Amino acid sequence: MPTESYDYHGALVVVETSRDEIVLIHPPGGTPDAPGSLPSDPCGAGESPEAAAVRIVREKTGLEVAIVREFTTFIQEGTPTGTMCAHGYVARVIGGTLLDQGPEGPTRAYPIAELPQLMPIRVANRSTLDAYLQQRAGRDDRKLRSVTL
Repeated sequence: MPTESYDYHGALVVVETSRDEIVLIHPPGGTPDAPGSLPSDPCGAGESPEAAAVRIVREKTGLEVAIVREFTTFIQEGTPTGTMCAHGYVARVIGGTLLDQGPEGPTRAYPIAELPQLMPIRVANRSTLDAYLQQRAGRDDRKLRSVTL
């Protein structure tokens, strides 16, 4: 966990579907070229980041998820509510139904190769998704090397 000081914890979730898709929400203020956001929010008082991640996905997307792993943790300064200790999680869908219209706007699952850009103002979301995609590319490279050796 980062040692810098922060005001609160936040959970940001990369939700993977069984069809190798990622679930994004489309909050107000997005543009046609950058409409997306990960399900994310501050953790509630006394709530662990992992429990918050599960709750946030349920509330914003209608999906029930199981956390696979926490894959990134970093300090994000300059959020509207102060400095956040951001926890990025990978989750897999275990139930529920994807909401057409969630509390922050439409929700949609996208194939990895067709992910839209994330809203520029959502800096922590972009950092989290970039870390996920870099780690995923590394896993794919390792699989490819093991197959071609």
